[in-house]
Amino acid sequence: MAKIHSEVTELPASCKSAAEHMAAELAGEDAYADLSEECIGKLKRLEAEIGKEIGEPVALVACRLS
Repeated sequence: MAKIHSEVTELPASCKSAAEHMAAELAGEDAYADLSEECIGKLKRLEAEIGKEIGEPVALVACRLS
């Protein structure tokens, strides 16, 4: 099963199961976007910004839409 990891947030167990299921489905489709280090940094900063604004951790995923 795919390992879900964010350096900004730590997911609760209930979210990890759903995230791992989604990751497994997406891995089968090879749908993850191939991001540069700069883009990964932008996602991490946005995770932190959104998490701070709503008062709880979030994890963002980048997938190809084609």
